[in-house]
Amino acid sequence: MFYFNKFSLLLLLYSPLLSTSNPCTVTQFSQVAQAVNDCTNLIISNLVVPGGQTLKLHLRHGATVTFEGTTVFEVAHWEGPLIEFTGEKVLVQGASGSILNAQGEKYWDGHGGSGGVTKPRFVQISTTGGSVFKNIHLKNCALFCVGIRANDLTISGWTIDSHEGRKKGRNTDGFGIAAGNNIHIENSSVDNQDDCIVVNGGTNMVFNGIKCAGSHGLSFSAGSNTDDHATYATINNITFSNCELKDGAIGIHIKTKRGTGLITNVIYDHIIMTGMQKDGIYINQDYGDEGNTHRDFQITNLKVSNVEGSIHGKGARGVHIVCNDNKCANWQWSNIKISGGAKDYCNFHPTGFNC
Repeated sequence: MFYFNKFSLLLLLYSPLLSTSNPCTVTQFSQVAQAVNDCTNLIISNLVVPGGQTLKLHLRHGATVTFEGTTVFEVAHWEGPLIEFTGEKVLVQGASGSILNAQGEKYWDGHGGSGGVTKPRFVQISTTGGSVFKNIHLKNCALFCVGIRANDLTISGWTIDSHEGRKKGRNTDGFGIAAGNNIHIENSSVDNQDDCIVVNGGTNMVFNGIKCAGSHGLSFSAGSNTDDHATYATINNITFSNCELKDGAIGIHIKTKRGTGLITNVIYDHIIMTGMQKDGIYINQDYGDEGNTHRDFQITNLKVSNVEGSIHGKGARGVHIVCNDNKCANWQWSNIKISGGAKDYCNFHPTGFNC
């Protein structure tokens, strides 16, 4: 248990390293704020987080956080997030067998974020300075699992398991990167009901060794649903490599909407997909299928290589490309082998691929 008596308070006054080098174990929510403020080595053990509260881990420089046992987030109908991380050069890790449980099964109603009960987002990461998050196990995200606005971040060895939401879970996106630079996610698995990984903004990212199940793919999503005059920062230098997808809707998925922006210097390499129900590769600059391909979003320098797999859904295509007029350029594709489904459709033809 984390507590201070008079003697320990005196030690803190005269030995400041005591609070930063010795672990502070948190077992009750009321202990969190003081532990985060005073300690750089925190153990969060079998914690219950009250409904409607955020576990705010606004960490000191270089702090380490270790989750032990099961961290449970009690149910409340609010927007979240359930956990919020900030800090510079921090290490966040899960001990063997640890689980962070959002109890999504008590929220899922088939509506996701579009209706039904209000559902909380799970994890928000807003760190800098070479922070590392490793070996974290998330269970049953009610809605979006991990939101990221960070620089110089490494995520490794994660398990995101919302498999129980197969029937009623919606919008349980795995990793969603809203903005950031120099982000690496590796050797992690996602079982969910929306994008496995989705990039909305940012630069210099590598996603390697990702396993996706039940998802909407390795994705980009950019632009506005309503504003033709909105402008967006360039999304640049993003690589997906050595990834596997199974039993999902889409494998590789790039979707843009209204407004002006650019997605460029993107690589998909060594991607294996099995059992996709809609499309193997789906690139759509008319996301929402409004019949408008006169918008200004661009996709350039797209390299896709060594992609193989199968699709089986009714009307599914191995490759499905809908580009804006003259807004797709310099696509280099090679060794694309996706079996099953209907005839490919392309209104833009990548070099090296016969559509």
